[in-house]
Amino acid sequence: MSQKKAGPVRTRRNVQQYGDPYLPKINQGEIAVCTGCRAIFQRRHWFFDEPLYRALSTKPNTRQVTCPACQKIRDGYFEGEVTLMPSPFLRQHKGEILNLIRNEEERAKGMNPLERIISIKEEDGKVVVLTTDEKLSQRIGRELKKAYQGNTLYRWSADTKCARVTWTRE
Repeated sequence: MSQKKAGPVRTRRNVQQYGDPYLPKINQGEIAVCTGCRAIFQRRHWFFDEPLYRALSTKPNTRQVTCPACQKIRDGYFEGEVTLMPSPFLRQHKGEILNLIRNEEERAKGMNPLERIISIKEEDGKVVVLTTDEKLSQRIGRELKKAYQGNTLYRWSADTKCARVTWTRE
C-alpha cells in the first residue's frame, strides 16, 4: 500500500466545476486595476507592480475595479480555514507561529495577489485563520508542519471549493 506525499491538492476539477462568483467579468485584452490593493489585471492574470499601477490608473481606458480578494475580504467569504488547536506549545510560540503565517501570506501574495488572509481570530485558546483561497490554507498547514512538526489534518468540501486545515502540537 503506497502513501501519498503531502502537498497541494490538484483543484483543476474544482475550478471548472465550481466557478468563483467573485471573478470579474473583464473582456479579453482589457486592463483593470484594483482600487483597494492596487493589483493589476492584465492578460487574464492579477499581479502587483506599483510603477505600472501608477501609470495605468491615470489612463482613461483602464477599468477601476475591486479585485476578487478585496471583495472576499469585504464580504468575509473564505475558501480556506486554518485552525491551530489549543496547546501549551501554541501558547508559548504563538508570536512566532503568527509571523510564519503572515510570511507565508506575503510569499503567496507575491505569486498570486488573490491569495490573502481575511482574518486571524482567537477563540477559546485556538487560533482560526480564514483565507481567500484554499491553496493558501494548504500552504500554511504545510509550513506549520515543516517548521514545528505536530499533526496536520486536511479536509476539502465536496460541494464547494473550500479547504479546512487543522494543526496541533502538544
